[in-house]
Amino acid sequence: MAELLTGAALAARAAEALEVPLQRSLGARLLDPDAPAAGAWFVVAGLASNGRGALHAAALGTVLELAAYLALLPSLSVSEDAVTHAIATQLVAAAKDGDRVEVRGQVDRRTRRLAFLSVVATAEDRTIARAQLTKSILGPR
Repeated sequence: MAELLTGAALAARAAEALEVPLQRSLGARLLDPDAPAAGAWFVVAGLASNGRGALHAAALGTVLELAAYLALLPSLSVSEDAVTHAIATQLVAAAKDGDRVEVRGQVDRRTRRLAFLSVVATAEDRTIARAQLTKSILGPR
């Protein structure tokens, strides 16, 4: 059995994901630095704003995908990675400038080459979006 990502290797992979320029420019942070799989958060401001006082859907989509990746990390071996190849998102409510948006993902099913994930975004204790993602598992990194 392949060695799963844990400890320092898991933290390093999560940090690498947060350093992607788009995530970094949105100000995405881990909900729990000691448990990267818990998800991410960001504040609706700057690039995350649509210019009309609300969250831009593209910014939200970026962090939905990030949260799915973070949720999957503990299921990956040290030699695997994953990329999204399908995403379906429902935008169900708005978040306004200044709101803290929290995004949590969960692995619904993992096979050898695919992972199916669900992600929920909330702001002010309201659900603002849900997404279903399919990620392809890539072999040795």
